[in-house]
Order: sequence, then structure tokens, then C-alpha cells
Amino acid sequence: MQKLNYPLNVYIKAVEAILERKGLSHIKCYEGSKGSAVHFDLFVKNELKPLAMWQVHTEHKSKRRIVSKEDYKKACRHLGVTLEDFVDVLNEI
Repeated sequence: MQKLNYPLNVYIKAVEAILERKGLSHIKCYEGSKGSAVHFDLFVKNELKPLAMWQVHTEHKSKRRIVSKEDYKKACRHLGVTLEDFVDVLNEI
């Protein structure tokens, strides 16, 4: 498998694409002004309480790339897809 090294904005677009395919409502993404953590909340239609939550960490550089395989696995686990499927969506974007 190739090395996982995608920019944060591509990761977010891939999560949104999978949400659309799965028929889920939306995701909220919170980025801190300092630091590398990015928080995700996954929602089902008209729900105020998130269905799932996870955090990923980016590099401390201007491009904000996600390099940890565990951060990709977190999205897969909460979205109900395999890592290979998630990487395929990342490559499509």
C-alpha cells in the first residue's frame, strides 16, 4: 500500500463524498488556531447529537498533511468503509 500523505482539505472532501454515498447528513470540522488537531463530528439528519466524533493530527507545516495511518483508520471506522475504499476516494479527488 502506498504511503498515506494527503492534505487536510482532500481528507475532508473524501469524508464528505463518503457521507453522500452512505446517505448521512453532514459533518462539522473544527480546526484549532494553534496546534495540529482537527476535530470531526458526524451527524444524521435533524440530529443535534453527533453520531460519531474523532480527531486527526496534521503536520505543523503550512500544507497541513495527514501522515498517520491511524488517522485514516479513524475515519474508516466511523464511516463504515475499508481503508482501501477510503484511499480510492482520496485518489479520485
